[in-house]
Amino acid sequence: MVFNLLHPELQKAIKELGYAEPTPAQIGAIPKILAGLHVLLIAPTGFGKTEAAFFPVLSRILESRGEGGVKCLYITPLRSLNRDLLRRLFALAERVGVSIAVRHGDTPEGERRSLARKPPDVLITTPETLQILLLHRGLRPSLRKVRFVIVDEVHELINSKRGVQLTVGLERLVELAGEFQRIGLSATVGAPGLVAEFLGGVGRRVEVVDVSGEKKLDIEVVLPTPSDEDYIDAEKFDATPEAVARIKRVGEYVKSSKGSVLVFTNTRDGAEFLASRLKQILGDVVEVHHSSLSRDHRIAVEERLKRGELKAVVATSSLELGIDIGEIDLVVQYGSPRQVAKLVQRVGRSGHKLGLTSRGIVIAADLEDYLESEVIAERAVKGVLETDVEYHENALDVLLHQVVGIALEGRLDGRDADIHYVARVVKRAHPYRNLTEDDLRLVIDFAERHGLLKGLRPRKGSIRYYFENVSTIPDEKSYRAVDDTTGKAVGELDREFVYSIEPGTKIVLSGCVWTFIRREGDVVYLYPDFELTGALPAWLGEQIPVPYEIAQEVCKRRAEALLKAGAEEWPVDMEGITPDLIPRPDKLHIHIVGNKYAVVHSCLGHKGNEALGAYLSHALSGYVGPVGYRSDAYRVLLIFRDFVPVQALEEVFKKPQPFVYTTLKNAVKSSKMYRYRFLQVARRVGLVSKDAEEVPSKLPDLYSDDLPGLETLNEIFVEKLDVKALFTLLEKVASGEMPLIFRRLAKPTALEKPILEEALRLDFSFKGLSKESLADLARKRIMNKYATLLCLNCGWSYISKASMLPEDISCQNCGVKALAVVKGFNIEKARQVIKKFKIKQKLDPEERKILEYLQLSASLVLEHGRLGVLVQLAHGVGPKTAVRILNKVIQGEDLWAAIIDAEKQFAATRAFWD
Repeated sequence: MVFNLLHPELQKAIKELGYAEPTPAQIGAIPKILAGLHVLLIAPTGFGKTEAAFFPVLSRILESRGEGGVKCLYITPLRSLNRDLLRRLFALAERVGVSIAVRHGDTPEGERRSLARKPPDVLITTPETLQILLLHRGLRPSLRKVRFVIVDEVHELINSKRGVQLTVGLERLVELAGEFQRIGLSATVGAPGLVAEFLGGVGRRVEVVDVSGEKKLDIEVVLPTPSDEDYIDAEKFDATPEAVARIKRVGEYVKSSKGSVLVFTNTRDGAEFLASRLKQILGDVVEVHHSSLSRDHRIAVEERLKRGELKAVVATSSLELGIDIGEIDLVVQYGSPRQVAKLVQRVGRSGHKLGLTSRGIVIAADLEDYLESEVIAERAVKGVLETDVEYHENALDVLLHQVVGIALEGRLDGRDADIHYVARVVKRAHPYRNLTEDDLRLVIDFAERHGLLKGLRPRKGSIRYYFENVSTIPDEKSYRAVDDTTGKAVGELDREFVYSIEPGTKIVLSGCVWTFIRREGDVVYLYPDFELTGALPAWLGEQIPVPYEIAQEVCKRRAEALLKAGAEEWPVDMEGITPDLIPRPDKLHIHIVGNKYAVVHSCLGHKGNEALGAYLSHALSGYVGPVGYRSDAYRVLLIFRDFVPVQALEEVFKKPQPFVYTTLKNAVKSSKMYRYRFLQVARRVGLVSKDAEEVPSKLPDLYSDDLPGLETLNEIFVEKLDVKALFTLLEKVASGEMPLIFRRLAKPTALEKPILEEALRLDFSFKGLSKESLADLARKRIMNKYATLLCLNCGWSYISKASMLPEDISCQNCGVKALAVVKGFNIEKARQVIKKFKIKQKLDPEERKILEYLQLSASLVLEHGRLGVLVQLAHGVGPKTAVRILNKVIQGEDLWAAIIDAEKQFAATRAFWD
């Protein structure tokens, strides 16, 4: 047994703490770590990864007892380690007399001083705090004793700038402590070779111990179809019948489960929506958990789940890893998980003890969602994960920070750094293995021009810049969204989303449509809108991208399913689809709908189609003026102002690669995304302050070809675009391997509807809202409002729900029918104006306006009764507009249609009011 290889004292402690048998992860890793090899351990949750690394390291520390200083750094990207795991590590270390401590951003000052006076044997810290420790006068000497570095959750670091920063930080530690043993712990990954190189750096061999195949997954994909009862219940749940069928199915799984159920959604508003509807079915045994909720709420939910008080928790990625939530019986994924790694991580939360099978169910929304989920589930069960990683190579903003850090270390150690020394240290880090001298000189030159360095010696601003920028994590600030008409909060919006829209943009938030009016401090003001066309979903930046290889496979299966439609048990929407319109993997279909829309059925995944859409829209704008675009994983929608230029469209598909790349760069530079990302990079390089909300308009242009502009482009190309997928498609088109198939359609088929309706927000249910439906929505909304009525005769007032008002309204105090609808000002103010008017006191201009308003309002109620009140309850409708609405009704127009038109008009012209 591998435990017998450990130090005798440690063997005894392990036995006393209940570790009876080693896990496969421990059997594979412990001998290699004891042999002094660099090791990457890949294993699912519940396989004892941390102990697999910690046991042999503790054993080696015990063998060299007596030396002072930090011998092992345990680096975790998580804000707080799993509380249960932390307790186990401390208990084990205490039994064998090894000191252990935690140091991160929230560590109290007293504890920090204590750590410097008496450094622990094992220090648990974060990538950011390592950056601080490397320049800590008190702790830097004790870091010279480091012999082991354990990096936890490596898969969380490899695709971020936090990871890039850590790789250089570890090379700087080598300069201080000499070579040390590297041990990485990771969940299942699709590119273990790259992860090993990332961990080890250049010139170090890392042994990969992968036991992820030991974990068994049982995943089912279902596509609920609505019953007659679901159509009846749609109004009660305020959802489409299809959504009601899905919600009820989740409820059934929760009810029948023997233990707790985790339900994952891909967005926060999706989690809020689903949790609220499940509470209608299951009661208070359901809670919601996501990153926008307070820390206290999240911890309370975690504890209640662990104690078994909750039957289900609806969460986003906030519960994917690192948090101890006890035993989970089943994981339900609501909608496609978009990526194999996501599904493996989420389903792995159930049955995560050794030997147990993890059970998961994916509830799909439609055919495409079903096929996507099916492909992902099959790959998850086989252990075939995505191989493409968002890998930031030669990140210039991180490099600037690290070069300044190296210069500051030189001053601490009484030596000067030169460019060759910096290059040698930095190029050992895998993300910088191909760093050119030109890029390094660009960074040093930028540092000199901005007062951070003189040559490679620190200047006055160096220390402040370094410590203010130890974190590469973008500020995840969110804005409170407030209804401008009521002052009530209606949700939250991400900074990135708010930064990318302008006043007048329509958005969808909490299931309603709003017009963005203005931003003031931390608050965004919205105005209710009822025109769905063109509205953006509020969590646009939160979307999990479907990778290229998944999208390609889904397209093949979709073609097969559509060709044999009717033979399948589940329903396939074939509206308008004929065999010649079905996109196939070997042909690129471009369907022109009406005069203004072209849908390119390119299955490049989200990032590939985003690259294609950005390129096509920018290239075509040179032919016909501005061209809008939207993209999803399976298609790109091009929106033209006047007509679709087919010949130009064909031309831009066959342009040479340099032209495409330059056009794409220019498209990115002209986007709002570029300005937002430029702000993030500008903060990291000290060009603007950390709390800057905007960048001066000329700054992005000024630094377009300098460090901030170049790195902004790099970042977007890595995180938002799949240029490789774009070039693969264009090469096939140019060579004739993939012919372009143009088809003109009188109206969209079921293939075009998903992107048209997402882009134009015709309806959430893919059926299109008829005028009758819109009128019905307006009627329900206004009938549920409350009206404040004031009698102009006696001053009596009362509040009533619109639906409870009688047809013939009169004052219940004096019987007079002159009742005004008080809206937009205080009832007491209205009473004072009436009182002054009656006793013939002089009214100021504002009071005269109020009097005219009240008199006109009352005349409408006097003449039209309840109808006169209802029209005045619409958004932005005062007595004068109400007169116009009522005239339309008298002429035979539908009341609710006339109200909707008036509300639209008000929303469109609101910026010019007051």
